[in-house]
Amino acid sequence: MGLLVDDDPIFNWLSTKLIEKVYPDLVAKSFADGREALEFLREHYTGETLYQILLDINMPRLNGWEFIEALMEMQNIKSDNISIYIVSSSTDESDIKKANNLTLVKGYYKKPLSTEDIKSLFG
Repeated sequence: MGLLVDDDPIFNWLSTKLIEKVYPDLVAKSFADGREALEFLREHYTGETLYQILLDINMPRLNGWEFIEALMEMQNIKSDNISIYIVSSSTDESDIKKANNLTLVKGYYKKPLSTEDIKSLFG
């Protein structure tokens, strides 16, 4: 399952369409901020589902770093079926280093995503 967590509705729409085009059987859900995504995971998380989360860093209410922190504190979440990929327009080296130091973060992608990015993320 692909979860897109980004406050940019255009990014979410375009990325969802791109995922559906490349992987028509993959379920992709989008959320406008980290709180919405956390609520979804609280209600629907199962240990049998693989979750690939495309996460923006800069969002209102709950940014990407706060989302990761809150996710790691959730008792029922197992790290072996969650992969987070930071998708950001930020080129700040400190953001990239921070992402590389977090176990749940499997990669850092720059916006916009390409078909090749989608294939490497979900392939």
